[in-house]
Amino acid sequence: MLIDNLGLFLEVYRRPRRAFSGILDQGSIVFGAALVVIVSAIMVAGTTAQSLMAARLMSQQPVRPPAGGRLPFPLGTMGGIPRPSPPPTAPAAPPGVVRSPAAPRADTDEDDAPTRPFETSRNPTSPYGLVGLASLTSSLGSVFGLALLYAPVALLALTVFEPIGSFGVAFRRDFGPLLACTFFAWAAARLPLALASLAVPFLGLGLRGLAVQIALWAVGGLAFAGLMVVALETIFGARLGSALAVVVLAPVALLLQPFLAFLASPFVLFFLWRYLRGDLGDITWSFSARQSFKRHLQASTLNPRDASAHYELGLIHQRRRQTAEARERFSRAVEIDPGEVDAHYQLGRMAREEKRYVDAIRHFEEVVSRDDAHARSEVWREIGATYLESGSLEHARWALSRYVERRPHDPEGLLRHGEALQALGDAAGAAAQFRACVEAVDTMPAYRRGEVARWKRAARQKLAG
Repeated sequence: MLIDNLGLFLEVYRRPRRAFSGILDQGSIVFGAALVVIVSAIMVAGTTAQSLMAARLMSQQPVRPPAGGRLPFPLGTMGGIPRPSPPPTAPAAPPGVVRSPAAPRADTDEDDAPTRPFETSRNPTSPYGLVGLASLTSSLGSVFGLALLYAPVALLALTVFEPIGSFGVAFRRDFGPLLACTFFAWAAARLPLALASLAVPFLGLGLRGLAVQIALWAVGGLAFAGLMVVALETIFGARLGSALAVVVLAPVALLLQPFLAFLASPFVLFFLWRYLRGDLGDITWSFSARQSFKRHLQASTLNPRDASAHYELGLIHQRRRQTAEARERFSRAVEIDPGEVDAHYQLGRMAREEKRYVDAIRHFEEVVSRDDAHARSEVWREIGATYLESGSLEHARWALSRYVERRPHDPEGLLRHGEALQALGDAAGAAAQFRACVEAVDTMPAYRRGEVARWKRAARQKLAG
């Protein structure tokens, strides 16, 4: 398990989408949290050491006289304060009397006090202790910040931009995979920069080293955002625009990270564990169940006659936007069982998206020849959309009209039918279909309107144009 997770972590640098898919199948939340602790400790150690060295250099700089070489106050005073008089000298000895030499003054703490910063004889403070303390506290803060602030806000924002269900359902179902990928992405994005940050104090850059540390931290944040875009697309199949919006909004939650200091109280941790252990159990169970299901499907593919296992694996890859892997699984399912209409249907949809219209129609014909009402007759909508995009307008009108007769309240089908009629010059019929599309969305339950809102917007644009 440890070696597998380490391999997935290194795979993030080569093929991040494949790495995140592997994290969903066999990644560990605990291993990801440990990576965050280690990387954060390295980076904060470098930053703290650079800060201490910069403060030491500033304390050793001599005070320069003002320009012109003149003091801002008379020689006899110091800013209105009388100049201290020199210490009194001992009176001269009378003739013939020899004074004994003065005994050397006893050493005091003040005499032996070192001049270097952060080191005193009365209260010695080691810079290494400060670096270690800062690294430990920052590492734990990074883990809690990502787990309690960043990941929940990212999931909440994604429920707004993508139809993944309510926040409560998505939290129990997807928070575990999201948290694991977040930990791995954060550690992978910042590890190279953390090592560079650890080397900066030895370059002798002085105060400029602090600017370099800040720049490294900012670059690490941008790299983390880029990896999170890939992670959101892999976990949820999110669109690029939605993923970008989430990675812009989620870091705002980290502004509340200083308020997580209350977690240092063992009483707070006890009561949080007592009241949230059920939800935490659901999260870990859901993540483990998803990984177990994938392993079961992988084992089922050893049966040379099991086409459904390949089909289910293809659906998993398809949701993760792993097109090549999904196509391979669906094709294997069709090879094992040519009557696997679900696999033909998905291959047809993928071919249409890739503008391979001849292959798409061939797969859809295999579907309708075996099941005319497959996927609640949505196969006819796909056939009509394929003909419409390929320019076969009459065939598109025929297929879409057949679909609309069976599903008269489907917004996408109504919009596609209207587009086919508009392309054929039937403006009145097209307008009627566009209005029906808008009405179908308005009369849907509230929880479904977000999923089909884009068809309503497209229909309104057609009516306005």
